[in-house]
Amino acid sequence: MLHRPLARAARALAAVLVVLLLAPGPSLAVGAPAPKQDAGGASARGRVLVVGFDGADWRTTERLMDEGLLPNLAKLRESGSAGPLVSTEPAESAAGWAAINTGANPARNGVPSFVERVIDGGSVRPDFAHVDPRTLDVTEGARAGQGSALERILNGTDPIVLGVVTLLVALLLFRFVLRASTPLAVVIAALLGAGAWFASSSAGPGVPARIPTYVGNEVRLDGFWVEAARQGHPSIALQAPMAFDRPGVDGARTLYGLGVPDVRGSINGDWTIYSTDQLVTGRVPVGEEVGSTGTRFRVDFEEPDGGGEPRIDSFVYGPIDFLKADRLRARWEEIAAIQNDMEAWNALGFQESNELAEEKDDCAKELAQMDQPIREALKWNRPLGKSYRHRMQVPLVVEPAGDAFDVTLGTETKTLEVGAWSDFYTVRFEFSSSFAMSAITRAKVVAAEPFELYLDTLQYDPREPSFWQPTSDPPSFAGQLSAKLGAPYETLGWGCMTNQLKDRGVDPEIFLEDVEFTMRWRRKLFEESLTDGAWEVLYAVFSTTDRIQHMMYRYYDPGHPYYDPEEASREITFFGETMTLADTIPAIYRQMDSVVGDAVAALGAEDTLLLCADHGFTSYRRGVNVNNWLAAEGFLTLRDDATSGGLGSIDWSKTQAYSLGLGMVYLNLEGREPDGIVPMADADAVMDRICAAFLAARDEGRVVGSSAVKIKGLYEGPEEWGTAEFPCSDIMLGFAEYYRTSWSTVDGGMPVGQGPNGNAVPGAVYEDNDSLWSGDHASNDPRLVSGIFFSSRPVVIPEGGYSVLHIAPTVLDRLGVEIPEHFDAAPLALAGE
Repeated sequence: MLHRPLARAARALAAVLVVLLLAPGPSLAVGAPAPKQDAGGASARGRVLVVGFDGADWRTTERLMDEGLLPNLAKLRESGSAGPLVSTEPAESAAGWAAINTGANPARNGVPSFVERVIDGGSVRPDFAHVDPRTLDVTEGARAGQGSALERILNGTDPIVLGVVTLLVALLLFRFVLRASTPLAVVIAALLGAGAWFASSSAGPGVPARIPTYVGNEVRLDGFWVEAARQGHPSIALQAPMAFDRPGVDGARTLYGLGVPDVRGSINGDWTIYSTDQLVTGRVPVGEEVGSTGTRFRVDFEEPDGGGEPRIDSFVYGPIDFLKADRLRARWEEIAAIQNDMEAWNALGFQESNELAEEKDDCAKELAQMDQPIREALKWNRPLGKSYRHRMQVPLVVEPAGDAFDVTLGTETKTLEVGAWSDFYTVRFEFSSSFAMSAITRAKVVAAEPFELYLDTLQYDPREPSFWQPTSDPPSFAGQLSAKLGAPYETLGWGCMTNQLKDRGVDPEIFLEDVEFTMRWRRKLFEESLTDGAWEVLYAVFSTTDRIQHMMYRYYDPGHPYYDPEEASREITFFGETMTLADTIPAIYRQMDSVVGDAVAALGAEDTLLLCADHGFTSYRRGVNVNNWLAAEGFLTLRDDATSGGLGSIDWSKTQAYSLGLGMVYLNLEGREPDGIVPMADADAVMDRICAAFLAARDEGRVVGSSAVKIKGLYEGPEEWGTAEFPCSDIMLGFAEYYRTSWSTVDGGMPVGQGPNGNAVPGAVYEDNDSLWSGDHASNDPRLVSGIFFSSRPVVIPEGGYSVLHIAPTVLDRLGVEIPEHFDAAPLALAGE
C-alpha cells in the first residue's frame, strides 16, 4: 500500500512548509527586538533614559520653573544638574539632532542644516542638506525575494515557491480534509500547483523596478543607542530624528522621526481640502495650491448616475503609479532602441516612424511629470506638482447622514459630525493584484455650508511597512508598537499641522487639536516603552514644543507684527483646559513637565535621566534679506542687465560672497565656485570683513547680529574646507533677538527694485515677518536660542557650557562602554568623581 508512505511524506512536507513560511528572509533581517531582561538592565551602572524636546528653550523653561509652573523640572534642577544646551551652527533641528544622536559635528556627521549650497556644473543652487530625495532602483533580487517566503507568496514575487506551496496545501486539503484517494489528491494538487506557477509567472513583475519617491538620510554615522546595542546594551528609540534609512543592529529598536516622508514623498506632509465653495475652481485631478504643501479641490453634491440622494464623488490621491511609470519607461526604451537601429528604423514606413516618435515623446512627457527624482519635483517641499493624474487613487464619497456626514475613503466609511475628527482611516492603494501599499489618514468635516472636508497627510501605515521606506528598524517594530496600543499612529517625521496653519488652510483651533492628538499618542508610545523591560537605553523625542512655538508666538509676543491683543486673549480648549491663545506656549511647556514626571517615576536607583533639546526659541519679528545686505556692504553685485533678483542675477565677476539657506554665507571662492574670484589666500581676510560688518549692522538703531562664525577650523570632517564637497557654509551669521534670515534668502533670493534704466537694483535689507510662522531659532545665535539640559545626576559643567555634542558620549559613558573615536566631545563627568 502506498498511502502510508505518502501520508508520512505529506506530514514531512507539511513540517517543511511551516518552517518555510515562518523563516524570515535575509533582506528583512535588519534587526530584532532584544530578549526580555530585568527592568534594572544588565549594566552595573543602571539604565540611561534620554528624553528630547524639540525646541525647548532654556530661557523660557527657567522662567516658568521660577514661576512654579514646572514642578518636575524644578525638582530635577535641584537634585541634579540643569542649564542651557548650546546647539550647532546653525541652531536648526536637522543639524542639532544629528549632532545629539551621533556625538559628531555637522561636517563629520554629514548634516549641516536643512539647506545647503550645491555647485552643479556652471551654477550654484540650493538643495536639501538633511535628506536625499531620489529615485530608488529596486534590484531584481529584492523584487523577487523580498522578505520571508510567506511575504513572497502574498506579494506574488516568487512563482516557484507559490506553485510548490499551492501543491502542498492542495495535497493536504484533498487527502486529509476532504478524504479523497491518494492518487486523486496527488493529481489535483499537481494541477493546481502548476496552474499557480503558470499564472504567477505570466503575470509579470508584481513589484515596481523603480520608486520615484524614496527619501534617503544624509546622516552618515550611527546614533548613540545603536552604538550601545552594538556593544551589548539593548535600546529603544522613539520618534528618533534623522535616524531613518540607516542600517540597524541586533538589540536596537528604532521608531523613526524627523525626516520620514508621507506616502506621496512629501517631506513636510501633503494635505487636501475638498470644498463646495463656488470660489474654488480646481477640480480633480488638478487642484488649487494652498501654500507650499496643500491642495484644494472643488466638489459638489450631485445625484449619482444610478439615482439616489445627492452626494460627493471624488478621489483620494496617493503615491505615483510606480508600475505605470515602469511601463512607460520600458516603452520609451523600446522605441529608442528601434531608433538607434538605423536598419530597423529605415525599414519602417513614414507614418509608422512618425507615430512611434510621437509615442516616445508622449512617454517622455508623462515620465517627466511622474518619474523624476522628487528633489526636482518638490520645489522645496511641494508635492509632485498639483496635478494628480499620475497618482494612485481610491474613491472618496460623502453622503449626508442627518446632521452628520458619512465619509468613505476607499472601502472604509465613518460617520463624522461637523467639527469632529475621525479616527484613522486605512487606505489601500492596489498597484496590481500582487502589489499594494497601505496608508493611514484622518479627516474632519470643517463646515457644512459650504461643505468643507479636511483630509490630513497620507502617512505610512506602521502595521504594514513598505520595503522602500520603512518607518522603523527592524521594519516590524512599528507594527509591534501599534499592536500593543491597539491602533495605528502618526509616522510622518514632521508631526503637527504647522504648514497647514501657516498657509491658512486651517485655523488655530484645528492646529491645536492636532498638536494635542500628536502629544497624546507619543505619550502612549513612551509610557508603553517605559514598561518594556528589554532596554538599557531608552531615547524618546517629543516635537510639540517646537511646533507650538513656531506658530503661536504671534499671540505670545506683544511686539510681533501680527500681534492682536483681542485675538491673543481669545479663549480656546487645549489639553482639556480653557485658556487663551497666548497661554498655549506655557501650556506646552507644562505638558513637557508632565512627561518629565513620568520619566522620573520610572527611574531605578542606579538609572540616569538626561533631558535635551536641539535648540531654543525666540520671536521672529524681522527678516533680513542677506543677499541685499551683502550688496549694500559691497560684497555682492547684480548684473547690469538683471531684471530680477536671486543667484541667477548675480554678477559673479564682481561678487565676493552670497547667501542661501538659514544664515549661511559662502565665498565666491576661486577654484571652487564656477566663476570664483576670491583667492584662497584672501579667504580669511574677506570672511573677517563680512563678520565685522554683520556685527556692526543696525536696523533703525537696533542690533541685528549677535554672532558671526567662520566654520573653517570650527568643524572638521572627511571633506576639506574650501572644496565643493565640504558640507557646511563658510560663515554662519547668528542673528540677534527677534531677527532671522528672510524667507526669500532661503533659496538664494534677493528682493529687487527698478533702477533708472529699467534694470534690477537691490531692494530693502530689512522687512517685517509677514508669515504666521511667527517664532523661530534657525539662523539665530546658538547661545541666544539655547535648548535645555537636565541630568538626574549632578555633573560638572564643562568649559564653554553644555553642548549638544555632550549627550552621546555621556550616555555611553554611563553604560561603561567604549566611546567611538569620531565623537567630538568628552562625556560629562559626574560631580564628585
